[in-house]
Amino acid sequence: MGRIQQIQSFSTFDGPGTRCVVFLQGCPMGCIFCHNPDSWDAAGGEEVGVEELIHRIERFRRFLSAPGLTLTGGEPLLQAEFTAEVIDAAHERGWHVALDTSGWGPEERFMQVAGKADLVMFSIKHPLEPELVANHGAREALANWRNLARLSVPVWLRYVLITGRTDQPEALRALGELAKEQPNLERVEILPYNSLAENKWAKLGWRFPLHEGADPKVTEEQIRQAEMLVGWKKL
Repeated sequence: MGRIQQIQSFSTFDGPGTRCVVFLQGCPMGCIFCHNPDSWDAAGGEEVGVEELIHRIERFRRFLSAPGLTLTGGEPLLQAEFTAEVIDAAHERGWHVALDTSGWGPEERFMQVAGKADLVMFSIKHPLEPELVANHGAREALANWRNLARLSVPVWLRYVLITGRTDQPEALRALGELAKEQPNLERVEILPYNSLAENKWAKLGWRFPLHEGADPKVTEEQIRQAEMLVGWKKL
């Protein structure tokens, strides 16, 4: 049994093609820009078994160009055993499975789950000072970024650009160096800060940390400049 927050029946953003997305419940990272903070509580959400979850996503197969499933959260590695079983069960039914993760957790747990996926979408919070944006585990997650190089799984690197927090030139150049370390890297995605996060925090009655300091929003020009500083291109 595992705990999920929600199922999104159709997405073109969370991996290649059109996909069904399962948001797993529970995340220890505490990212200050999180647009899904109601997924943090590991005891929240809905309890569901592997077969029941697969049965639900099978309903959406006919709406997808190909059966694609993305497991996100929350942090899927917080429920490593459940996530691994879901991947196995989805593979038995012909689904392409992407793991969207921050890389949190012990090496053995990370390698076990990531090694089963067809694609790992790895979110690096900050390559130099992860404490600027996450409360727990982000520095340790960088070690799993390097561990990922030992697997033969395609990788996408994702990075959220936030004015005054993650947009320092030295951070973006360091991100480029991390990208070069990953032999299986297929894509680097520089993502703009999602202002919908503010509404989620307000509904929970929480103080939103990014209200302090510079306006966190970024422009298309800032994203282009960030991509140039990262400097990674697929060979």
